[in-house]
Amino acid sequence: MTLQEEIQNGESRTLEYKATLPHDSQKWIKTIVAFANGAGGKFVLGVNNQREFVGLAKSVDLFELKDNIADTIGQMCEPQIMFDITAEMVGDAQLLIVNVFPGNATPYFIKSLGKENGTFIRLGATTRNADWTALEELSNRGRHVYYDEFACPSVKVEDEDIKYLCRDFSERAERKITRKDLENLNLIIGNKKDTATNAYAILLGKHDYTSRIQCARFRGTERVDFLDKKEYEGPLCEQIDGSYKFVLNYLSMAVEINGIVHKEKYELPHKAIRELIINAVIHRNYQMSSSVQVAVYDDRVEISSPGSIYGSLTLEEALEGRSSIRNKTLARTLEKIAVLEGWGSGFKRIFAECDEYGVERPEFLEIGDMLRVNFYRPSYKKNGDKSGDKAQKTAINSQIGDKSAINQNVGDKSAINYKDKILEYLSKHSEARSQDIALFIGLKQSRTKDYLSELVEDGKIVANGANRNRTYSLK
Repeated sequence: MTLQEEIQNGESRTLEYKATLPHDSQKWIKTIVAFANGAGGKFVLGVNNQREFVGLAKSVDLFELKDNIADTIGQMCEPQIMFDITAEMVGDAQLLIVNVFPGNATPYFIKSLGKENGTFIRLGATTRNADWTALEELSNRGRHVYYDEFACPSVKVEDEDIKYLCRDFSERAERKITRKDLENLNLIIGNKKDTATNAYAILLGKHDYTSRIQCARFRGTERVDFLDKKEYEGPLCEQIDGSYKFVLNYLSMAVEINGIVHKEKYELPHKAIRELIINAVIHRNYQMSSSVQVAVYDDRVEISSPGSIYGSLTLEEALEGRSSIRNKTLARTLEKIAVLEGWGSGFKRIFAECDEYGVERPEFLEIGDMLRVNFYRPSYKKNGDKSGDKAQKTAINSQIGDKSAINQNVGDKSAINYKDKILEYLSKHSEARSQDIALFIGLKQSRTKDYLSELVEDGKIVANGANRNRTYSLK
């Protein structure tokens, strides 16, 4: 993707632009720090908020500006941030690009503010102070250690729990798993191998009350009216099994006709659904006080996982098969017992399942410090059904083997485009309702509300009133 295309897609986790360099260095150095703490990024000068290439003033001495930027980064930031600065012409516009590389010595911070107050991270298109959870994770990354391998003093290693894990793991792996295997997986550590790790606690369901999966079936396409809800706690593998069955219970069955053979199958590939749930629990941030949420709507299955893409990986890179493991011990254990097939191959298997099934690939979105997956149901499109299915698996008299359009633009910046369209609409209207904005940007109201909530959280717009009377306006 060219720089012009990136900028037309709007600011993102790895892109920010300004017409000129702010006089207050802290206003832009925060973004440099945030890029270094994440997946890197480009800080571009010569582009205004309307994404117009206005260029730097001809009176600007590029060499002097480069030196000033480089000196400021070197003097204000710690540890040393790696970057380069290049000049580029786009038409008649002179741009200056600071390309920041992802760092290995996290956390990076502004020296004058100190590590606690001067560490910044990138959430979507915004730069924010790292809270204690983000700061702790950055510190672990910088030391090349993982939260799930740390000791969990609140959980005792007991014979009954060991027996349960060995029995359950043996059934899943179809081979005998012993206490020695648990020790080799670093689930139990210490000189006497009697200390539980966080991974051990998570696998047993004894880690924290938020280490659970919350499931719900909603009426329609918005998170308003519950038809059913259930929370799965306890051992992690049982949480995966339970939430997977919950989703299947609310999916329609389709009939595949092959000659005289009629075969019933779920409207969405069930293996892909299970893989998405496993990915959510493997890659979530267990230090955050949030749970994995699995919601079934009339039009989609939605899976939300606490924690953005881990480390220096971008969403696009993850979808292409690159892997960055947040919970190394957990992932290794689930791989050994055949619950997880292999690191970095999950998305590829999901996409292959969808292509073979003839359904749209899931949509992946980074929303603040959360990763969300939307898996759209073909039965909703075919039937136009806006009522809850009430757990009835209704046969659809269609041939599921016919291939539907598959979304090839998995890694696009659509979320950013929609946000920009919302801001554009509000710049022309003093206030507007969500349904009016949804009509303008061409999205369902439920998805529009997600973007509106993000913009409110980012401080770019304000919400006025409540419930049905709520309107939105620029801040």
